[in-house]
Amino acid sequence: MLAGGGPQALNLFHSKDNDVAAVISGYDMPGMNGAELAAELKHCNPRLPVIMVSASQPALEEAPHFVDAAVPKGAPVERIVSKVETLLAARAQEEGVPLSRYVPMGAAIAGLALAGFLLPRIWE
Repeated sequence: MLAGGGPQALNLFHSKDNDVAAVISGYDMPGMNGAELAAELKHCNPRLPVIMVSASQPALEEAPHFVDAAVPKGAPVERIVSKVETLLAARAQEEGVPLSRYVPMGAAIAGLALAGFLLPRIWE
């Protein structure tokens, strides 16, 4: 799923079709910033892996309180994929969920991450 801003992301997360395994969010976005979104998501599901991408060093420094991993904007997509896979593997191990439910996800996550970075720039 791809959201256009924080409020839309929360609506998608709270929808009855919610099957969100992890969230990759930017810091600067319409409606609320990434830290606010992460706080709301973690309030609903403390075990949900949340990764924030930002060009702002202060945003990355404040992120660890609500975010499981912070990645600087422009980092290779493979780095984001690796973070997601690591977080999902840790969650699967804690919950006893077969890891095959989550991995391999690299190509799918890379595609979503790339779409999330490119689509807003195409529509500008």
